Amino acid sequence: MPSRLLVGAILALCSLWAPLAWAQDQLPVVRIVGTFSTGPYLQALARTFKQGKKIDVETSADYASLEPVENQPDAFDAMGQGKADIALITRPLTLTDRSAYPDLDFKSTPIGMEVVAIAVSNDLWAAGVHSIDKETMRAIYERKITNWRAAPNGPDTEVEIATLKEGHGVWETFADWLYGDNMKAPLLPKADQYDSNSDLRDALEFGSGAIAPIAAIFADGSRCHALGLRIAGHVINPTAREVAAGAYPIVRPIIAVVGRVPSLETRAVLEYMTSPAGQDLLRQTGDFGLEAAPKGPPGT
Repeated sequence: MPSRLLVGAILALCSLWAPLAWAQDQLPVVRIVGTFSTGPYLQALARTFKQGKKIDVETSADYASLEPVENQPDAFDAMGQGKADIALITRPLTLTDRSAYPDLDFKSTPIGMEVVAIAVSNDLWAAGVHSIDKETMRAIYERKITNWRAAPNGPDTEVEIATLKEGHGVWETFADWLYGDNMKAPLLPKADQYDSNSDLRDALEFGSGAIAPIAAIFADGSRCHALGLRIAGHVINPTAREVAAGAYPIVRPIIAVVGRVPSLETRAVLEYMTSPAGQDLLRQTGDFGLEAAPKGPPGT
């Protein structure tokens, strides 16, 4: 039988080892905040690192897509205030941003591009509706055109408008292009709303006379078709090449911003975002990668 002294020593060692073993099981944490529209990518990013069991990536995409509004903070400000290690924003970093936090040294890393296509159903494409201009799109949006025969190459079919529900970013980007500022866009009087780009794509596949703004990657040319934009006598398509050249206008950048010296784990996450695997993950969740990013700095 072991002595009481030996048993006591063993128990003491066990009590010291237990919290050490627990601590070793804890992964380093990297906190990322993003805009509403980056939510699918951030969720997939967190799952990827969880499966790798090297870094615990905590994400939140509850922040405004563009400038902060009342009761809706901006992801950049959340990072600037120390609530996150990385902010994923969908606008260039500005001098105003920098001046708001003069003690921080902000670094920007381009990740990819949010690209929105105006897509139509198979029947419209087959009838010859392959492009659209801003004036026609605005008339359709405002219900001044309710039958496609009033549009170039349009068949005698009623116009059906579809869109994503609020918070996906697609509508905001589309409305910024159509009206210069999405806050100036009138409320859509009649439209079917969907929860995801894939649901919207499926609706277009089986719809008749349907048109919708959708993440361009989901306009696959089979289930729905991306229209070219008629601009100054040219037709510009939502391709990576046209976006990178600055020709296709319904876009927003995706930029990762840090304001403090990043930890090794934060650097690892940033490097993954721009790696081939990270870029594939971005495309799988609906955005274009760096092949579509304009060449040059993402902001001042």
